[in-house]
Order: sequence, then C-alpha cells, then structure tokens
Amino acid sequence: MAVRALCEFTAKQGDLDLRFTPSPSAQEGLAGHALVASRRGKSWQPELSLAGDYKELRVRGRADGYDPDKKQLEEIKTFRGDLAAMPDNHRQLHWAQVKIYGWLLCQKLALPEVRLALVYLDIGSHEETLLNEVFTADALKDFFEMQCEKFLGWARQELAHRAARDAALEALAFPHAAFRPGQRDLAQAVYRCAASGRCLMAQAPTGIGKTIGTVFPLLKAAPRQELDRMRRSSAFTLMRCISRAWPRALAGIRCLTSRTVPRQARRPGQAAGAVFPGYASAMWCPPLSWRRALPLPARWRCFRPR
Repeated sequence: MAVRALCEFTAKQGDLDLRFTPSPSAQEGLAGHALVASRRGKSWQPELSLAGDYKELRVRGRADGYDPDKKQLEEIKTFRGDLAAMPDNHRQLHWAQVKIYGWLLCQKLALPEVRLALVYLDIGSHEETLLNEVFTADALKDFFEMQCEKFLGWARQELAHRAARDAALEALAFPHAAFRPGQRDLAQAVYRCAASGRCLMAQAPTGIGKTIGTVFPLLKAAPRQELDRMRRSSAFTLMRCISRAWPRALAGIRCLTSRTVPRQARRPGQAAGAVFPGYASAMWCPPLSWRRALPLPARWRCFRPR
C-alpha cells in the first residue's frame, strides 16, 4: 500500500473538507520539486525508495529527499497564495506522511532518531518555508503501527462483509417460478457481458422483465467477477421504487444495500435506461428515433467500448 494512500485513509483529522484553493497543477508541482532539489547539496538524495511491513500489510513509497549530513528527511509540498490559510487538516496529513517515511527510513538505516522537515514552496514567489522537528525512532514506530492497525481493522471488517455477501449471492435463487419468454436470453447475455467486461445494448419490449432479468445475473456474477457496485438508472418514479425494493425481494439478503439518486425527468422521446454495474457493463434502451435510424439485426448485441 502506498504511504500517501495509507495516510489519506487513516490520518484524517478535523474538517472533512480538504479543499485548499487555488492549488498548483500537476506540472507546477513537478517543477516545484525539481526547483527545490536543485537548491540542495551534492549529498542530498532525491526520490528515496522506502518500504516496510506490519503484519500482513506492506507499506511503500518514495520520500522526496534525504540529507545524510543533517540526518534530515524532507517532504516537499507546493502551494499558491497564503500558507497561513492552509487548513489544519492538510497540515496533519502532511505530517502523517513524513512520519511514516521517517519510520521507514529509521528502520532501513537503523537510525535512533531523525529530523523530519516539511518544505512548502510557493509556486508564485519560489520561496521556501521550512517546518522541521526531531522524532525518535520509537515514536515514529508507534505512529506507523497505529496507522496500520486502523487500516487493518477496516480491511478485516470489509473482507468479512464481502465473504458474507458472496456466500449469500452464491446461494441466491431466481425469485420467480420460471423465466418469462426472452428473459432467460437477456439474463444470459448480461452475465456473459459482466464476465467478459463488455457492454450490452438490448432492445426489449415492455413486460419482458428487464429489471430482474438484468439485476439477477449481475448479482450472480458479482462474487466470481469481483464486482463491488451495481448502478441502475431510471426516470420513472415507479421504477425508482422498484429499484429501491429489489434487494429485499431477492431472498432478503441483508448484506446488500441500495441508494436512490434523483435525476432530471426524461425529455420527450427519450427512453428509460439502466446502467449495470459501475465500470463493468451497461444495459441501455435507445430512444425511438435512434431505433429507426440504427439497424439492429440481432435482439441482443454485445460490443466493446472504445
């Protein structure tokens, strides 16, 4: 796991609003890092690769720079405007990141202590603001293990939830006695598209059972294809109520959750659509004007998105 990702997940404090504008672009950030590196001495080591393990978690990353003469590890952050206006939650995340790097460095070089420095570079004036503090290796180790324990606690709970969900979906049976005419073909096409990562365009009449014919095969495909989300879009108030109730209708699986998101009403001639699941496949019914213009020789057509 990356050091930055770990800190952003476990070390958030204070306000949940992480915006600090105007922020530099990615290119300006790279140029700022190169400018700070050019100002350092020959002994300064840029892009220092570090890694460490805690139980089943491996954490790794690249520290911006280390000066062995001063025993100072630096983390460079670029900004624009007034540094005093930077929210405290930003500063806490920056310190957490450099502390993790500090422990990984102490572990790698067997250092009893290290000086950690946050280097803030103003993109406009190119002025540096240095914040530094000395930390012992024991203190940094305790901080590192605390962040790892927070993540592992969440990860174990997530794995247990996913195992329960997958077991329930594996045992899930079709909620009706039999498929309607054409419904089995639709369900099989949806399952194949979910398994292959393709999209599905389907033209189906009203009453064929499109809702359960698409929801059920995607739920069955979720454990094997490692699908985490399924999204269904509908412009009808009645269909939104059905979408909200389908987790309870399918054998009462408690580990499934649904959420209804309001959307704008359809324009005249625009058909209702369904999108399944997030990032995996799509089920969509084109408007009537499109159906007249686009030939559809087959009832079900699979295609790869460009």
